[in-house]
Amino acid sequence: MGGFATDDAPVSVTAGAQVNPLPAKVSRDEMNLAEFPLTVLSKRADPSVKTLEFSDYVKGKNGELINRQWIITGADKFGLPTSSDDEVLLGLLKLTADDGLRNRRVHFTRYELLKILRWTTEGRSYTRLQNALDRLSGVRIKATNAFYDNETKLHSTRNFGIIDAYEINDGRDTRQSFFAWSDVLFKSFQVGFIKKLDLEFYLDLHSAVSKRLYRYLDKHFWYRSRMQVNLFTLAHEKIGISRNYVYASSLRQQLEPALEELKEKGMLSDYEFVGKGKSTEIILMAAHAPKKTISATPEQRQQTQATGTAAVTNDQIFTGAHDADHITRQLIDRGIAEKQARRLAEGQGSDGLRRMTAIIAHFDTLVQSSSPLVSKSPTGFLYRAVERPFDFTLPGEKKATQGDLGLRSRAGEGAFEEEARSSASNRSRAGRSEGRPSGVDTKLNLEVAYLTARKVALDDILCRATEAEVSELRVDVETALQKLRAHISPQRFSEAVQHGVEQRLLERHGFPDFDAWSSR
Repeated sequence: MGGFATDDAPVSVTAGAQVNPLPAKVSRDEMNLAEFPLTVLSKRADPSVKTLEFSDYVKGKNGELINRQWIITGADKFGLPTSSDDEVLLGLLKLTADDGLRNRRVHFTRYELLKILRWTTEGRSYTRLQNALDRLSGVRIKATNAFYDNETKLHSTRNFGIIDAYEINDGRDTRQSFFAWSDVLFKSFQVGFIKKLDLEFYLDLHSAVSKRLYRYLDKHFWYRSRMQVNLFTLAHEKIGISRNYVYASSLRQQLEPALEELKEKGMLSDYEFVGKGKSTEIILMAAHAPKKTISATPEQRQQTQATGTAAVTNDQIFTGAHDADHITRQLIDRGIAEKQARRLAEGQGSDGLRRMTAIIAHFDTLVQSSSPLVSKSPTGFLYRAVERPFDFTLPGEKKATQGDLGLRSRAGEGAFEEEARSSASNRSRAGRSEGRPSGVDTKLNLEVAYLTARKVALDDILCRATEAEVSELRVDVETALQKLRAHISPQRFSEAVQHGVEQRLLERHGFPDFDAWSSR
């Protein structure tokens, strides 16, 4: 055994305790650890890389967007956890669940754990197991607004570890091996932020991407049977795929084998990619009905009554009544032409659709109160507000103007002006026929038509542009805006860069500014 003595026999966990082990295939998963990655996706970590960083945005109870950050650091001596350490973690959770989730310190034999993991019981497996325990005990997680406390029902900021201590004994005396969970994780077990996991299904999966994706989806399919998420968020922030993959096409190549495996094994019924570039989203459909439903809290019901829109919990993926088709119908009902309404909605990701819902509710309030903000051109106001939803300032938010970002709201148009002007005319007629104000400001109507044409033309340019061209422009824009990075949120910076890339593409392809366009 390479100098290692094996544990004597596959005995159960806690000495002297009455234990009722779960079926072999049933383990547990802590939900915070299922939401963000803990390990690299390879079996060996690059020793020069000491930190992993992930982030996303969720909607808070007051409707504000919250940036969650998940930063993992490994011990200098042992390094970052690897993909096989995720298996060990779930094995430890299996031992803990078999013990009834009663004790922070869990006794075990190495033989028993190796059999759970389906590893061989030769000497190198014992060495591999101890190395995994070293890495798991050395890791620290800084969760900024990203650790969900099931007791308070709030996200909090925590700095915590996985395993506080472990001791290995080889079975030649009466002492048993043990490991001890960190206080933070064990409390999360006790307050119920833990779910069943089919360990046999997990171990049957072939790749680290499949296994990580399974844990993430298994958490979210616990409450729903369909979810929609941005491709880049899923790949980079939830699975941990390298950020060197910067194009939607390359990320699809990394994810599709895992998606096909989960579909073949009966977890997914289907999946679909929608949108283009950074706006690409993936719709995932579970093969089975959700195991649990969520009832709206009193706060969510109150929010629904106040805004006329359904509240979304912090941990929910945007789906259901707020999808692109629903928002398209809402925009059409308010005077925006169907073709343009569909383009506006389908060009947004999950957070953008959620934001558009809030803007539409605010717009309805302005119309009902005869606000001067919408008295001249209600349709024009709404169009401009939802075309770039994160640039629009809702009540209670701090205003951030384009001037603050050093950006100009310039655009252009080529062969699409006639279609855009026709759409503006149609919207104006629709407004009059539905009893909306007929004194529509001509300039505002032209601005709506201009922005519509800009969007159509930009979509056409992006379809024809090469990845190399877009990448070159992105590097140039990021360099030009580098000084802004420390003063705005990551999302705002990303939007500023995207706007700059689009503007340079328009200029490169000869699109005029608004004055030149409107004078034709």
